[in-house]
Amino acid sequence: MFTPSSPSRPWSQIGLRVLIWAIVASVVLSALDGIVKGPVEASDWALSSSGRVSIIMIATWIVDIRYLADQAVYASTIFFVGAKFFETRSIFTIGFDKQDVAKISLKGPDADNIVWIGHRYATAMEAETVAEAFAERLKESAA
Repeated sequence: MFTPSSPSRPWSQIGLRVLIWAIVASVVLSALDGIVKGPVEASDWALSSSGRVSIIMIATWIVDIRYLADQAVYASTIFFVGAKFFETRSIFTIGFDKQDVAKISLKGPDADNIVWIGHRYATAMEAETVAEAFAERLKESAA
């Protein structure tokens, strides 16, 4: 019987932490961008030529780092979703992740290299209903 093992590193947790930090950094840098281009740029200090150059330099750095944080949001989202997929092995666990292991049985592989994963139902009527639903789904996917 196949039993999924837990990963050696919690990659999805790392991805989630990076995602949260990237969102926070993006929001903080957006606020700083507004402050620098608003009240700071309108101040008396910014009216001097050296002050104006400094404001432009700082504003450019803030915007560039904010764009980097925005890209980190996209990258960490993809990383988080991919890590979660590999950690849970969702192909196997769909429908069976909350079942008792003793109630799951494997049969196969058969001549077509198909392994059947089954669940023991309490009544024959319930098992027949599920079998009919699987047969309907197989007909739909074959069409």
